[in-house]
Amino acid sequence: MPVQTLLPYCLSGLSDDVLGCMELRQDPLFHKIPPAKIPYYVHESLQAGRLAAAKYKGLGIRDMCRDAGLRYEITEACGTFHNVSFRAQIDFAKTPPEMMLYASSLKGMQTVCQELLGERCGTYETELDLLVDIHLAHEFYHWLEYRDQAFTNEKLERIEVFKLGPFTKKSSVVQCCEIAAHAFCKDLLALPCLPNLLDYAYLIRERQLPADEFMRQIEACK
Repeated sequence: MPVQTLLPYCLSGLSDDVLGCMELRQDPLFHKIPPAKIPYYVHESLQAGRLAAAKYKGLGIRDMCRDAGLRYEITEACGTFHNVSFRAQIDFAKTPPEMMLYASSLKGMQTVCQELLGERCGTYETELDLLVDIHLAHEFYHWLEYRDQAFTNEKLERIEVFKLGPFTKKSSVVQCCEIAAHAFCKDLLALPCLPNLLDYAYLIRERQLPADEFMRQIEACK
């Protein structure tokens, strides 16, 4: 599937709920979530991100970082650790927390960024500038959670992960934080879709994700 064919879905079939569900499927405990509760976790997480973004409408993410005293660095250093590639990270051990964006990793996404967010790219000098803002916005939401000690997953119902007699172990659904961060980023930057679509488009372009498998997952989330 050419990446360009994802664009119509971006505006119709690939709704926030569908892409939010795709993100939820990445949670290690996804198989423990009762199917009837999946829409709850997706919807509530999306709402958390949207509500947070509403407070910053009209502001630029780089100004927001500056005003919050957050330092960020765009580095050419390798963003791969233990065979896992990172495009951005936030280090909460530092005061204030520091955001690190890996330009070498982001550059590989410039083509899919242009194909999927072409009109939005026109307001930036380069696609890389938009990608930087997307990742800054995503990490800014996580900083808000950290600052307020109000993490999205901990606000929502916990799921049962183990039961032995009278003993029941429950856990929060951590991936809800990622869904909320995507929604925050989308609304803040006025994107046409949740930004995790860029990751799927990139994986398809790089032949790391078969297009038919992507579509199978999409149908499962509808």
